[in-house]
Amino acid sequence: MGRLADRVRWLQNEAKTAIAQGDYARAAALIDDAELLAEDVHGLVDDIEHRETDRLLGHAAGEAAAAHGPRPAVLPRPRRGLRVAIGASLAMSLALTEC
Repeated sequence: MGRLADRVRWLQNEAKTAIAQGDYARAAALIDDAELLAEDVHGLVDDIEHRETDRLLGHAAGEAAAAHGPRPAVLPRPRRGLRVAIGASLAMSLALTEC
């Protein structure tokens, strides 16, 4: 996800440079590229989130079925990949709003 964030920063810097030089067509194309990248990342984050939710629900259901007595259910923390994906998505959103 770090590479995606780097790519968004590069697109943002290039768009700013293009705007400063008056090359609005290039700036618009760069912004379009950044928007497409953000949509792709959003889709990836959604897929990861759905898989993680399904896994956690399955884990919780298995724990509930295997429990012999009342115990508090302990769900594992979300994996690092999900947190990184959400962070990258937020970073790209911020990068796009700064243009």
